Amino acid sequence: MLRGVVGLALLGVISCGSQPEVLEVKQFHLRKTEAGLGEDEVVRAEKLKRLHGAVSLEERQNRMGQYFGVKWDGPPGRESEPVRLVFEFQQAATGSTIRRAEHLLPGTATGKAEFRVIGPAYLKGGRVLAWRLRMFRSGDEVAVKRSYLWE
Repeated sequence: MLRGVVGLALLGVISCGSQPEVLEVKQFHLRKTEAGLGEDEVVRAEKLKRLHGAVSLEERQNRMGQYFGVKWDGPPGRESEPVRLVFEFQQAATGSTIRRAEHLLPGTATGKAEFRVIGPAYLKGGRVLAWRLRMFRSGDEVAVKRSYLWE
């Protein structure tokens, strides 16, 4: 019964013509260096994509970790301004330490970027528990997306 209520509530929010999301983040966690035959086809394809070209065991282990694909669209009227994406995250083995990565990109209306926590950073620091992504155009913060655990 609860599922139906939640589904209807979400449908109402989506159908009301709310503003489209400026930022979209998709996560992929590569935990194993082999692509199993019993896995979902989409997951298996993503694993094979991430491991493509890694021949030795060391190369494959250096690709283990978490990948955060980012897409942005807008905001309207600021498409020509350069984009700065700031990704802040906390890992399991680093306590409350906040790590940071940035991408500076030329101005476009839409675009894609990827943040990776892989290799030694992932093997030593552990998995990403909480994250926040901020988008700036010409120094002004225009969008924020965060994980559930980010405070």
